[in-house]
Amino acid sequence: MKYRKNLRLWLTGIIAFLALALHPVAVRAAEAPYTTLTIDKYGMFRKTQDGYTPHTVYDKFGEEQLKNPSDLFLTEQGKMYIADTGNQRVLVCDLNGNLLSIIEGDFKGPTGLYVDQKDNVYVADPKLQKILVYDKDHNLIKSYEQPNSPLFGTGSRYAPSKLVVNEAGGIYALSEGNANGILSFSAEGDFYGYFGANHTSINLLQILMRNVFTEEMLKALQANVPTAALNLDMDQYGLIYTVTQGNEYGGIKKFNMAAKNMLGSFYNDAMIMDIAVGKIENIYTVTKDGYIYEYTRDENLLFLFGGRDDGKKRIGLFTSPSAIDTDQQGRLYVLDSEQGNITVFLETEYARTVHEALNLFQEGYYLESHKPWEEVLKKNSLFDYAHRGIGKAYYRMEEYRQALQAAKLGGDYEGYSDAFWELRNDWVRKNVKTVGLIILLLYMAYRVFRLLKKKLPIIQGFTQSIGRIKEIKLIKQINYIRYVPKNPADAFYGIKFEGKVSILSASLMYLMFFILYVIEKYYSGFLFKGVMDDYYEIGTDLVLVFGFFLLSMICNNLICSIHDGEGSFQNVYCSYAYCLAPYLFLKPAVILLSHVLTFNESFILTFLNVIIYAGMAVLIVVMIKEIQAYNFKQTFKSILLTIFTMLIVVAAGLILFALIKQVMDFIVSIVKEGYYRGR
Repeated sequence: MKYRKNLRLWLTGIIAFLALALHPVAVRAAEAPYTTLTIDKYGMFRKTQDGYTPHTVYDKFGEEQLKNPSDLFLTEQGKMYIADTGNQRVLVCDLNGNLLSIIEGDFKGPTGLYVDQKDNVYVADPKLQKILVYDKDHNLIKSYEQPNSPLFGTGSRYAPSKLVVNEAGGIYALSEGNANGILSFSAEGDFYGYFGANHTSINLLQILMRNVFTEEMLKALQANVPTAALNLDMDQYGLIYTVTQGNEYGGIKKFNMAAKNMLGSFYNDAMIMDIAVGKIENIYTVTKDGYIYEYTRDENLLFLFGGRDDGKKRIGLFTSPSAIDTDQQGRLYVLDSEQGNITVFLETEYARTVHEALNLFQEGYYLESHKPWEEVLKKNSLFDYAHRGIGKAYYRMEEYRQALQAAKLGGDYEGYSDAFWELRNDWVRKNVKTVGLIILLLYMAYRVFRLLKKKLPIIQGFTQSIGRIKEIKLIKQINYIRYVPKNPADAFYGIKFEGKVSILSASLMYLMFFILYVIEKYYSGFLFKGVMDDYYEIGTDLVLVFGFFLLSMICNNLICSIHDGEGSFQNVYCSYAYCLAPYLFLKPAVILLSHVLTFNESFILTFLNVIIYAGMAVLIVVMIKEIQAYNFKQTFKSILLTIFTMLIVVAAGLILFALIKQVMDFIVSIVKEGYYRGR
C-alpha cells in the first residue's frame, strides 16, 4: 500500500515536470512591477490605473528555445510566428506558446515577418539580402532579390529587414542602411520605387558652412541624409505605419497610398523599436528600454507602462525588447531579444471599459459612449479623455452647458468652442432686445448730458472737477500717451526737449503693461489662455518682463552712445514706456473679447494683436530716430546691433550661470566628502 502511494507521488511529480518542461512557463503577477502613466490635457504625465497586467511568459516552445529573436507576427486565426534570428529559422506556434512547426533551411538571419490571409509567410533576411515567400505548407514559392530597376538607385543597399504585405500581394519593405524610404514591390516582384522617406533637417550653422566651406571641407563633413525608419506595420485598411528612432516628436508616421503622413507630430519615445496597430486602430509601440505606449488613432496617449528589468527577472519588465503585436482579444505580446522570451499582457477591466467607450466614440456613437465613459470616470475621475467623450455626448443631446464643462475638464478646445457657440447664440436670441434697448438708453443719456452740461450747475461742477483732475501734473503726463500714436515724432520731441513726461509717469506705464500682461496670461478666456488653470508664476513674469525692458534699454543706450546718439538714458527710459501705447489701448479689448469669441472668430484677436505689436515696433523705430537724432539707416543699424548685443549678453549670462553651478556643485561634493571621511 505504501509502495503504491509512493509510486503515485513519483508519477505525479514526473507528469508535473514534463508539463512544465513542454509548456511555456506561465507567471501570474499579483501586482504589476511598474507604474502606469498617461498624459493629461496639459501635456503632463500623470499616474493612472493599470491598463495591462503581465500574465504569462513564454520562454520555451516545445523543446525549442529562442536565440536573439527579432520579430513577431500574430494571425487572426490564432497563430504566432517568431523570427528566431540567432537560430536562422522561423517558429510557428499557437497563442498559448505550443510549437506547431518550424520553417528553416533557407535563412542566414531572418529579422522580419508577415503572414497574409492565405497563410503565405513572407520573411525578410538582410544577411541573405532577400525576401523569401513560403506557402502554408512552408514550401518556398518565391524570392525577391535586389531590383535591377534604375528607380532603386545606384549604390543603394538592399538588405530587407522588415516588411508588410497588402491584400493584393504588394510588398512594402525596409532595407538596412537605405534611407530612401519604403521599398515597394508588386506581387509579381516588380519594383515600384520608394515612398514615405523621412525628411532631412538643416540648421543655421549648416547653412553657413555650406556657403563658406570649400569643396574639400564639405566632403569631410558628415552627409546630411534622412534617418531611416526602423520598423513598420499595416492596419486593416492597408495604411502603413513607420517608427523612426532619434526624435521625441514625429517618430511615428501613418502613410496613405499617396505617401502622405496622416499623423501629426505628437510625443513618442526617442528609443522606439516597434509598432503594432490594434483592432480599434489603437497604436502600440515598444521602446529599447522596455516601455510600452498605447495611443488612440487621433494621437492621444492612453497608457504608458513597462520598463527595463533590473536583473530580478520580474515579469512585465524587459532587457532588450525587439517586437510587439496584439491579438483579436486585445492581449499584447512583447518579444525580448536578449532574454529570448515573449511576455503576454492582459487588458484590465479598466482598459476594457476605456476601449469600449473609445471605440464607440471614434465611430461617432457619442450618445452610446456616454455610459461607458461614465464608468471610466468612476474608476478614474482625472481621465481627461473620458471628459472629452462625455462632452461630445452632451453636445449631441443639446445639453450645451454640461458639454461646455466636460470639454473644459477634458481639455477639448474644439468641443468647448462648439458648445460655447451654441450657448452664446441662445443667449443672444433671448437678450437681443434687452441689449439693444440698453444701448439706445445709454446713447440717449449721453446726448442729454451733452445738451445739459452747460445749463445745469451740478453737471457744470462735475465737468469742472474732471477738468481740474486732468490738470494735475502726473495725470497730464500720463494722459500724454494719447498724443503719441497721433504724432509720434512731435510726441518724442516733447519728451526729450519739453519735459512732457517724467520718470514716475513712465514707470506707471511699465507697471500698467505688466498688469495687462499678467491678466492676459492668466485670466484670458479658456480658448485663448496659454497656461493651465490655477498655475501662476508671477515672480518669473516679473523678472522676464522688466528684465527684458532694462536689458533692451541698456543695450540700446550703449550702442547709441558709441554711434554718436544724442539721447540720454532717461530719454530712452521715458520714451520707451510711451511706445507701449498700442498695447495699453488695445490689449484690454483683446482680453475681454477672449471671453466671448470662439475659434471661428479667433482671427479678430489675431488682427488686433498684429496691430498692437506692429504699432509698438513702428513707435520704437520713430522713437530711436527722434531721440538719438538718427536717419533711418542709422536707426535700423542701431536696432540690429542692440538685438545682437542682447543675445550676446544672454548667452554670456547662461554660460556664467552654468559655470557658477558647476563650481558650487564641486564645492558641495568636496564638503560632503570631507564630512563623511571625517566621520
